[in-house]
Parts: sequence; structure tokens; C-alpha cells
Amino acid sequence: MLEILFSISFSLFGGNIIDTKLEHHKYEKENYKEVFYLKNKESVKTYCVKHSRLENIQKVKYSSHNGLEETKYKVTANCIKDNYMSKNNINPENYHENRRELKTMLSKSDFDLSYDKFGISCSELLGEHLYSNICFNSDENSLTSYDGRKFEFKKNITSIEITNECLNLISGMTMGSNEYSEFLKTQK
Repeated sequence: MLEILFSISFSLFGGNIIDTKLEHHKYEKENYKEVFYLKNKESVKTYCVKHSRLENIQKVKYSSHNGLEETKYKVTANCIKDNYMSKNNINPENYHENRRELKTMLSKSDFDLSYDKFGISCSELLGEHLYSNICFNSDENSLTSYDGRKFEFKKNITSIEITNECLNLISGMTMGSNEYSEFLKTQK
């Protein structure tokens, strides 16, 4: 019976789902099958052909105001080795012993652009000097600080604009202001 329901669902929707942020995702039949058979609050990692990336999909069922059961999908992009830049250096003054996490909807090549003010690439500035890991091709633009605070950026933004936003945020943070000052000393 469930196989018949799956076949009907796939023929009607063609592997397409809309997530909780009202974004469209499309999966091949076998991947859509994994999503279809999820139980409430379970999740699966599968490949989205629309976004060309691995995504984590969580199925959430709840009762709506009219008493009917509704299903929603929470979809988040996973940072996989191919789209993740991480360095080993950690600020010695950072008692959290971690790095900042930048998630961006842009690609790695977008961050290879030269940040003209300093003559190095955006990824080098953020990764090497401001202790930020970068997850490219993500589903959001955000920076998470050492202490876990998350700062969201607008969706339509360039790598230069994200780098400027990160510089403004980081240079205003306690440890970040010291890091930025130390970096500026190397530029003289």
C-alpha cells in the first residue's frame, strides 16, 4: 500500500518538495523515496538536483488548526569536504578553542576574488587572518562567532559585501578587534 502511495506522490510531485522556508527542492526518484518514507522527526541526507548539493531533510508532522495532520520539511545544506574551507590555526587567545563559521550561498570561486584594500583574496583574509571556516554553496549567508552568536546576512550579496560585513562584525568583537589590529600591523 505504501509503495502505491509513493508512486502516486512521485507522479504528482516529480520529486519536488517545498521546505519550511518556502524554497523549492528536487530529488531523483530513489532520493525522493528516502524522503517520502521518513517518519516524524526523522531526517535523511540526500542529493538535491536543483541545488547540486547534499541536503539534510527532516520531516515534521503536526496537527493544523483545522484538525488535519500536515507534513513540513526542514531542509538544510550540508557542508561537505568539496565545499568547505577550514584551516588548523586557532587564535591562541580564544578560550573556546574553535573558529568562526561563515556559511555562504556563494561558491568558493566567488571568494577567490581579490579584496583590493589588502591585495589578498576574500577567502584568505577570512580564513587565514580572521579565523573563519567557510561553508560554500550553503542555504544561507551567516557568520557564527566563537561564542555561538549567529549573524545573518541578506541573500543577494557579493563575496566582497560579505567580507565587508564580516570585517565590520569581527573588528567590533573583543577577540576580533585584536585579531584585526594584528592583521593590520602585517599590512604596513
